[in-house]
Order: sequence, then structure tokens, then C-alpha cells
Amino acid sequence: MSMRAAPPRRPSLPAPGIPASILVALLTLLAAPARAAEDAGAPNALAPFAGGSRPTPRIAAAPIDGAVKVDGRLDEAAWRLAAPVTQFTQRDPHEGQAASESTEVRVLVGDEALYVGARLYDRDPRRIRARLVRRDDDLDSDYFVVFLDSNHDRVNAVMFRVNPKGCVNDASVDESGNQDTSWDPVWRAESTIDSLGWTTEIEIPFSQLHYSERDGVWGVQFRRFIYRKQELTEFSFVPKSEQYSVARYGELTGMTRLHAPRHLELVPYGRVRAEYRRVPGGDPFRDGSDQFPAAGLDLKYGVTSNLTLNATVNPDFGEVEVDPAVVNLSAFETFYPEKRPFFVEGADIFRFGYSGSMNNFNSTIPFHARRIGTSPHYEPAGPDVAYLDAPTRTTITAAGKLTGKTADGWTIGVLDALTPTEEAVLADTTGATVDVPVEPQTNYFVSRVRRDFSHGNTIVGGLFTATNREDGHAVLDAMLRRSAYVGGVDFNQYWKNRSWSLDANLLVSGISGSATSIAQAQQSSARYFQRPDATHLTYDPTRTSLSGAAAYVSLNKNAGKHWRGSLTYQDWSPGFEINDLGFQNAADSRGASSLVMYNENKPGKLFRYYTIFTFSNESWNYGGDVTYVGHALHLEGQLKNYWIGWLRGTWNPGSKDDRLTRGGPLAAYPASGNISARVESDSRHSTTYGAQAATSWDDAGGLVHSVSPYLSIRPTPALRISFEPGLRWSRDNAQYI
Repeated sequence: MSMRAAPPRRPSLPAPGIPASILVALLTLLAAPARAAEDAGAPNALAPFAGGSRPTPRIAAAPIDGAVKVDGRLDEAAWRLAAPVTQFTQRDPHEGQAASESTEVRVLVGDEALYVGARLYDRDPRRIRARLVRRDDDLDSDYFVVFLDSNHDRVNAVMFRVNPKGCVNDASVDESGNQDTSWDPVWRAESTIDSLGWTTEIEIPFSQLHYSERDGVWGVQFRRFIYRKQELTEFSFVPKSEQYSVARYGELTGMTRLHAPRHLELVPYGRVRAEYRRVPGGDPFRDGSDQFPAAGLDLKYGVTSNLTLNATVNPDFGEVEVDPAVVNLSAFETFYPEKRPFFVEGADIFRFGYSGSMNNFNSTIPFHARRIGTSPHYEPAGPDVAYLDAPTRTTITAAGKLTGKTADGWTIGVLDALTPTEEAVLADTTGATVDVPVEPQTNYFVSRVRRDFSHGNTIVGGLFTATNREDGHAVLDAMLRRSAYVGGVDFNQYWKNRSWSLDANLLVSGISGSATSIAQAQQSSARYFQRPDATHLTYDPTRTSLSGAAAYVSLNKNAGKHWRGSLTYQDWSPGFEINDLGFQNAADSRGASSLVMYNENKPGKLFRYYTIFTFSNESWNYGGDVTYVGHALHLEGQLKNYWIGWLRGTWNPGSKDDRLTRGGPLAAYPASGNISARVESDSRHSTTYGAQAATSWDDAGGLVHSVSPYLSIRPTPALRISFEPGLRWSRDNAQYI
């Protein structure tokens, strides 16, 4: 959970100490878990984290004897030779009890792939919920899932999930169980429903995994979900009072037959795109029937079982899902996620600054691959330009990436990409044509290292990025920085059986270029150095470089029978700038965030579970101006009949905004409040409905009322019909024009 306040508002000078609400939250956090002795005696902890209080569950993979056809039917002789695991424990709804339906899971290991077969018994197979959905969509049905920690480092894993219709999800998983579904490996799964329940058969090629050949042991977790019962069971049971993480997986043994295949994939492509349309008469570049040929090559090579080299020449991203259209009237850039396969694979290795904070301001992303191959920054225009033939995107001439884990335990990622000088051809009113550079030749470099110690309880890492552009083009030199460098370190420490964690990171940035390009950076919406009342900032149109730093630290209580929470501090100095190869929308800001939560997961007479938490966010700039204050109380729960609802109240006592006037003086925000609520019917039914309503007000007389009912009908497993009307009435008396 991450309760985020308004966008981070630029860094500022030391604030006059930590706000009182934050100190109260910290004292509450430290006091409540004195009960954290409840964590110390966790009955099912792994030996490295709980002194061997209970053995780690294990399953042995059997060598394949004969062939296995992935058809969802476990009828090959090889499956009968594999010893099954049958011990599954409920996490929901009756925590700690045995599963209500039997499950048998077997694992086979071959030369090229790992096979998982599951027999999922069901005494009423007619009520098995099966849906047809797209890959990585919500399965909305019964399912079986496999988690693999193939490095057995208790830090990162991958997930493979399948439902009774054979629809699949896959994702990479970080140390706390958070999933990134942008990872799309090549694997197969088939399922069948019969009189005993359903079965599923999964094939996972070793070429899609990074794994160690040393001890022949992987981390593994199996989970089963029965939709009509809302029953979630698992092989390696983790009580809700403990953090659900990769470190809590069981063990998969028998992986000693693996070798280091020199797996090589070469994928050449050729493409011709044609456009047929009406064009203005006299256009020297288009005749209404235009072809755009392209060719390129992708390479993937398994250097070792744990190191993979990816390379591409003029990659083809024509099949990548198009970004949704966004009308952005704000001063800040819209964030678009990376979808291109070359950059998505191994993206978890380059991720920097993981935090278990439950409440923080917007994150800073030091490496955002969408910066590589972006649209050209310059488009010639003016009264003399009669016709223009300009590229819509920057070509990636070549890119290479090495990712994986070394024999001595270092996780590494190195990426280098080159984009060429892009030119547009324009014809002036006299008919003369001229080539105009619209994007300079640019080299992008990223390196990432990370090392875990003490069974994943201590993690340290580093990151370095570099962007270097060719100079010599007057217009482009005035727009773009010549070079940009970012370096940083991050740190995560867990203790008390991972119930507590401390997360921290530090980034340092430096950019250089022409005086005009650095002046633009000073005046950007991230900092507005030209603000007339910002005495802590100095706008200098002659400077040719800019540097800064950002820091983050968070203390988190991740687990406990009832109490959890976090306390977070973030800082962005005025000169911090990473947008050449990263993403940020604010600098000149400091922020402190807190959250204290009480959970009750044991079903009672009225609720199946309920949660109450309160959180606060405060930020100020380096001049000491308070730019955001917010406090909230949130109540959420599920009734015994599976209806869900929540109620939230927020209060903002008023603050200043140093971005609203876009380079002008500070603006005042009036005090304001909000009350919102939502209720949803039992999601197990084919017809579900609910509504959300909210009301807001401020001291300037502003009012907002809204209501949004919804109805969802699923007449067949492959069809969903949704109705989501909304009504909003507002009166805003505090608007800058």
C-alpha cells in the first residue's frame, strides 16, 4: 500500500525540524510493536530467520523419464514417478487451517525446461470458476500459481499463474512480494476440467530464467485460490502477522542436473509499411502512395546459466501496445511506462531504491528506458517552411544489455544504447530543400550492481547512468544538455524475522551544456529558479552546469498481528536533475510522511477482516515554505457476506504552492477537507454492483460533490458488460488564472 500525497514539491532548505505529527507517529510505531514479541515466536518461519523453529517445506524435482506433452492432462508415466506434495494450508479465510480441497503438485526437471503438474481436486467441479481473459489481466477465477526463486537468494523471484481455462499471468517479484507484470517470458500452460476437479501442466524453459548451478536448490512457493470460497492456500504457509516475502518460500531440490546451456536466439525481421492518403499538391516528399521499409536483428545469448546478453540492431517495436492519449494541461510531464520487450526483460535488475514504506511522496526513477528512442526534440516550423518530412521517433542504431548474477553473488546489469543524428528535410516557399538536424547522436549508458548478505536480510547496491550527446548543432545545443550523469547507492536492512526494515538511498546528479540549455533547466517546472520571492534560489543565465542530490530514508514495521506502519523522509535539492535518462517532476522539496495501521485479519461475528489506519504528509521547499500538509483517517473492511466497503476522511489545514503560478510568486491554498466512501457487492457472483461517493469543501467556499455507481454483468466466461456512470458537481472559488 502506498498512500501518496500531491506530487512531490521541489526540494528545500533544512526544515525547522520534523513535524509534531511525524514524531507522534514514530512514538506510536515504536511503542505498539513492543508487542512485536508476537512476531518473534512465529510458528512457521524459515530456519535462517527464526532459529529453525520449524523446518522449511521441501519438494523434490524428479528427472524426466520419457516425454511430457503439455496438454493439461497428467497422464504420462513420468508424472507417476515424481513424489507429490499435498500439504496446503489456508491463508484465507480460515488462517492456519488445512485446505478444504485436496491439492497434489509434482515437479519434473528436464534438460531444457522445468515442468510443474498440479491435480486440484474439487468435490463440486461444476462450480469451478473459469474465465477467459487476456494475458496479465485479472484472472477473476480459480487459479494455481508457481513462484520460483531460481537463484535461491531470498530476494527476487518470478511468478507463473494459470486458471482452469489455461489463461495466464506472469510477473517478476521483488523481496516483499510486489509484482511487475511487464515481464513476459516464453512458457506454456494448459488446463483441463474433469469429474475430480481440474489439472494444469506448466512448462518453464530454463532459457527464461537466471539460476545458480551450485547447490541444486531453488526457492519455491505454490498457491491455490478457490474463487467461490475465497479460499487461498499455500505450500509454504506464511501467517498474516508476518511479512509475505520471497524469503518465506519453501525449497525445490533435485536441480543438480542443470547445465549452463549456451542458448542462442537470433531473430531477424523485415518490414514494409505503406501509407495511401491524399496529400497537398506540390508536396515534394509525399505522393499519396508511400512505403517505409525497415530491417533489423535481435540477439539473445546465455553467457552462463545466470548471465544473459541481449543485443538489438534497429529494433522493431511496431507490435508494442500504443500509449493511451492524454491531454496534459499541467506544468508537469506525463509518465508513460516502458512496454518495449528489449527494455522490459531484466528491468527488475535496474530498479533502484526499493522501499517498504506504506506512505510516501512520488518516487524518483533514475533510469527510465523510455528516454531512449524518444521522439525528436526539435521540429522545424515557421512561415518559410512549406513542406516538412520529419521522423516521428528516434532510431535506436544498436543496443546491448548484460544482466544476471555472478558466481560470487553480485547481481549486475549493464546497458548501452546508441541513437544516431536524426534529420528532417524541409522545403521552403521557393521550393529549395534543406536537411535540418532534429535530434543529435546520443549515447546512453546504465550500470547497476546489487549484493545481498545474511540470507537476503541486508542488501546494498549502486547505480550509475550517463547520457552524452554530440554537439555542434546550434539549435539542438540550445535545447539539450551535452552530458548528464547520475550516481547513487541504496540500502535495505531487515530484522526481527523481516518484521522491521530500514530503507535508504542517495543520488547525486550533474548536467552540463550550453548556457541556454542550463537556463532552461533552471526555469523548468521542476524548480522555477526565477521565482521573484524565492530568496533561497538564484537564477544565473550564464552558468553551464547544474548539480544536486536526492535522499530517501524510511523506517517500516512490515508485519505484526495487528500493528504496522512506516515513517519516511525524502529530499530533493534545487539542482537535482535526472530527466535525461530518468524521470522526476520535482526538485527543491523536502517531505515527511507517516502511517500507523491496525489490522484485524481473524474473521469475527460481523467482519471477515477490517483495517484502520491514519496517515500524514508534509512537505516544504528549501526556503522553508510549507507546500503541502495532509492528514487522513481510513476505515476498510469486508463483511461476512463478502461485501466490501471503506470510508475515508482527509483534512488539509492550508499551505503554499510554489508551482501554481509557473514561475511567479507563491500562491496560498485554503484549508480544505474531504469525505469519501465506497461499497461493493460480493465479487463471487456473475453480477456485481456498488457505488462511490465523495464530498469536498474549502475555506474559500469551494464545493465538490460526486457519485459514481457501477454495475458489472458477466453472462459468459468470455464476456463482461460494465456500466459506470458518474455525476460530479463543483464550485471552485480558489483558482489561479
